[in-house]
Amino acid sequence: MVSIAIIGGEGSGRSSLAAKLGKKGNETDITMYDFAKGEQILTIIDPSGYPASPKPLMTALAMADMVLLCIPPKGMDAAAGECVIAIDLLGIKHGIVVQTMADMSNPYELQKNANKFMAMLKDTTARDWDIMAVSTNTFEGMEELKETINNLDAITASQHLQTADQPPRVMIDHSFNVKGIGSVVLGRVTRGTIHKHDKLTIYPIKREMEIRSIQMHDIDVASAPSGSRVGLALKGVQAKEVNRGHIISAEEMCSDDIELECNVSRFSPGLSVGSTLHVYVSLQSSPVKVSGITVDGQSVTEVTAGSQCMVHISIEEELAFSAEDTFIISDLNKPRQRFIAAGLLQRKQGAGA
Repeated sequence: MVSIAIIGGEGSGRSSLAAKLGKKGNETDITMYDFAKGEQILTIIDPSGYPASPKPLMTALAMADMVLLCIPPKGMDAAAGECVIAIDLLGIKHGIVVQTMADMSNPYELQKNANKFMAMLKDTTARDWDIMAVSTNTFEGMEELKETINNLDAITASQHLQTADQPPRVMIDHSFNVKGIGSVVLGRVTRGTIHKHDKLTIYPIKREMEIRSIQMHDIDVASAPSGSRVGLALKGVQAKEVNRGHIISAEEMCSDDIELECNVSRFSPGLSVGSTLHVYVSLQSSPVKVSGITVDGQSVTEVTAGSQCMVHISIEEELAFSAEDTFIISDLNKPRQRFIAAGLLQRKQGAGA
């Protein structure tokens, strides 16, 4: 079981590649593709609303175990560069750079572009990613790509096993009502194992509910481990109360006022007190205001690119999170590079559940 974010700019070939890797499913600002054969189960997420909005990109990355960064023969554009910055800020380590439309290029140009990619990625968390050339027309490189995905799948599966005994957590990405069944949500188990009849809570609405049934790829199951893509029938909550980004858990922190230990991207304009920006965490997002910045315990009004600092943000609405979640601060008004900083939770984590 592996979830793959397939990303890149417009014209990168990502949607064509996704369609070759799985069967098209739900389509909103992200498009889901599924593949299941024997023990191999793939969920592919194409942020189809990107680059017009950064939200689909952040959603796809938050849902994924690994990333396919698609680059066409013409090379990297501003959107691909923004994707690399997002990958680096989130600390994503598992992925592949895919040179798409290889049939429209030649070995010399492919190697020339690969050398450029390696130089651009050398100081990021993607520095060790394989670079592979594929064509969805001639199927050149497709089997090799699938084999590499399988190898990464084995690595991520072992990482999911390490969370098996931890409290369960499910990130919800779709919710709807089904006649005769009631409230149904789709999501991914990101930690622990869920069981039929588990009594948990949906955050940040703090609604207690029960899991009536669990499905994995339309098959009823009694439980689902970390890494599983699931459909859950819920008792005790209405589908209209549940939004993308809500979290099923035994306990989450919830707050609209937090302090983050931030790394400011070296490609950003920096941060300043009073700025109205946007924050992404797991599948949630909200406008925020920067209400304070400190460096080495001293209050400052601004910090430059590449800085490390403590950032106090006031969020427009209460969000749910846990200590391991990475917050991404962005400026939606920037035309090219919208991601400013990545932060981990610090002192003002708000009240618990």
